[in-house]
Amino acid sequence: MFNKLKRQAAISFCATISCAAMAQATTLEFTVTNTAALGGFAFSPMYLAFHDGSFDAFDAGTAASPGLETIAETGFANGLNAERVAADPDSDRLFVLGPDFPPRPVFVPGESVTAQFDVDGAVNRFLSYFSMLTPTNDTFMGNDDPQAIALFDDLGIFQGDRVITISRADMWDAGTEVNDTSATGGSADLDGANTAEGTAENGVIHAIEDLSEFAGKLTDFAGFDGNQYVISDGILNDPDPFVGATISIRQVPAVPLPAAGLLGLTGLALLGGLRRMRRKS
Repeated sequence: MFNKLKRQAAISFCATISCAAMAQATTLEFTVTNTAALGGFAFSPMYLAFHDGSFDAFDAGTAASPGLETIAETGFANGLNAERVAADPDSDRLFVLGPDFPPRPVFVPGESVTAQFDVDGAVNRFLSYFSMLTPTNDTFMGNDDPQAIALFDDLGIFQGDRVITISRADMWDAGTEVNDTSATGGSADLDGANTAEGTAENGVIHAIEDLSEFAGKLTDFAGFDGNQYVISDGILNDPDPFVGATISIRQVPAVPLPAAGLLGLTGLALLGGLRRMRRKS
């Protein structure tokens, strides 16, 4: 009888430990950095989506969804967030705001923010990122392939620390608003421009070709914190400064369960075994 009790208690204890390990999410640390040269473009808060690979936010050559149009033209991610939930209800998200928020939410060149987030790799293997390049009309950064960035393998095991480099190849024109730097052109964060205006393009998503019309223009973050600077001509022709951002990802070491906690789990397992034995007797 005693040996049987020990075996059942051991099984219960192992099951308890296994379930706890399986249910524990992986804590990851994300560092978002605007790596553009001085006078380069800023970008809106970085929207990070963690999903099972089914959240395909956009495809080059097709029309942008309403949610993607909104983040590409204004930097707001509410619509895209709703589309993510509709595509993958078990997905999750992290919204990384600039270091000077409040009041200014955007990242200007040289700025960086680090945030930690718990990700269940058994459910959400993949990462997608989105942010508006500003000042522009509808230029955004994002990964076209929803399964291009696998943070975890198919068993939910983290695949290691990494740095995602966001270059010109990851910058897109949403095809939703005509590029226009005039006062009525609708460019976001451009001095003298009204973001609420602008001309609908009714086009498709395509790789950025030329942003030279923004050269020499004055940014307008004055409504936030008075930060203003002139967009440099040089960054528009030299591809190197068009590495506009990086996302550094590292795993935060798990805090070991104290010995008292292990003893507590053992006690619970033994108690469960004893109760089952009593019911059977």
